[in-house]
Amino acid sequence: WGGIVDVTPDRSPIIGKTPVPGLFVNCGWGTGGFKATPGSGNIFAHTVAKGEPHPIAAPFTLDRFRTGRLIDEAAAAAVAH
Repeated sequence: WGGIVDVTPDRSPIIGKTPVPGLFVNCGWGTGGFKATPGSGNIFAHTVAKGEPHPIAAPFTLDRFRTGRLIDEAAAAAVAH
């Protein structure tokens, strides 16, 4: 395999609305997304349907990069990105 891995600066996914009206993202999972995205689908569906983050997904919004509230869970990853 050769290619890129989509990871964010804090190595945690982005789940939620974007500044573009009607555009939501569920990305940045890196290599863990293959296993994690099925479980996040229910949470993402809630976010899209309600227009606000599910309580579990609230820390994973895009806004965390603007506010500086990054997620420190680097040790939770099974691989180093």
